[in-house]
Amino acid sequence: MEKVVLKFRRIEVARIDTRENVMHMLFYFDENGNPMKHSKNYSLEQDVDDFVNTLIHEVKTKAHERHAVVVDDDDFLSYHLNVLIDEAEPGLSKDKIANAIRRFKDKVRSFRAIRKSDGYMEQYQSLIGLKASVE
Repeated sequence: MEKVVLKFRRIEVARIDTRENVMHMLFYFDENGNPMKHSKNYSLEQDVDDFVNTLIHEVKTKAHERHAVVVDDDDFLSYHLNVLIDEAEPGLSKDKIANAIRRFKDKVRSFRAIRKSDGYMEQYQSLIGLKASVE
């Protein structure tokens, strides 16, 4: 039986499509101490908590696929793999990720409410590359 430990580090907005209401986001995490990156598109109409649950499930599934071991024996535990999230208390990482996405979402919504052309491109460029630490 093997164990994989995930520790989320930060979230970054890579690209924003204001026409389609989509944020392309990068999620940085450590997988057994090795830095990894997962990209996912977030629709601004989508519920944040559902998105975070789906994200965590995808990251765990991909970690499981990367560490899957095919053993040709009769021990059923040789196929078992635990994928854990390293956090101080259960659900803390999920809450931090959800809060960071809500902040990003609010910034994009306030950007979309701008009706003046003064500094429009500068504000758009400031949205790309937004980062939040979730440690």
